[in-house]
Amino acid sequence: MTTRRPASIRHSGPARNIDPNHLYLDRVQLRELVELLREIPELVEDLGIALTKQARLSSPGDYRMHRRPSEQPLPYNQAAALVADELHAVLVSWVRLVCEQRGIEYSGAPSTPGLARWLDRNVIALAMTEGVQDAPTDVRAVVKAAWQVICPSEARATVDHDRVEQARQQRMNVSGIVALAKELDESYRGLTARRVRTLRDAQKVAPVPGPWAPEWPELYVVGEVLDAHLAYPVRKRVRN
Repeated sequence: MTTRRPASIRHSGPARNIDPNHLYLDRVQLRELVELLREIPELVEDLGIALTKQARLSSPGDYRMHRRPSEQPLPYNQAAALVADELHAVLVSWVRLVCEQRGIEYSGAPSTPGLARWLDRNVIALAMTEGVQDAPTDVRAVVKAAWQVICPSEARATVDHDRVEQARQQRMNVSGIVALAKELDESYRGLTARRVRTLRDAQKVAPVPGPWAPEWPELYVVGEVLDAHLAYPVRKRVRN
């Protein structure tokens, strides 16, 4: 699945009058689309659980490393991150199209659940938007992909180890990075939460720009933190 960076949502001015007699989707398609949209908020919560290591990382789309049978899997699910980004991007694209074509100002939250709820509330405007015939297919495909990550089939696929390198481009909070470091080689054993804060204070790494809710933890690009940890050795304290 190709991850797209979500585009910004344009605010296009006052809403126009909506005539429900001119729709590009029939009642069956509308009902299906609404059901999918209302499924997304709970789906996002489950993806969050999968992303923050509470799901084992042996399902398709995850990456593996050579490890002993007694070792725990890496506490990160790359597939969950990718599908969460794709889900957000798909919803942003349809919200933007509705706003631009129907002259509606977006008033929802910028989160994925917020986008889904806004489309649900404005489903008639969405149905009157030219090109909306593809919306049910797009949303259904990404929702299906998300459920496959959350509830993988019994069949397990062999994953290319290049996934490890791809994971370096993903975003994780400090706790996730520290837990991941414990599964890497000895050179990353000193990558603690305190070490990440030290690198941040020294401006060697920086959190990914938000916007985030105030209570949410800062996110960092995994590879940037790993590289900074190796590039700037820990200074050993000299005891008198």
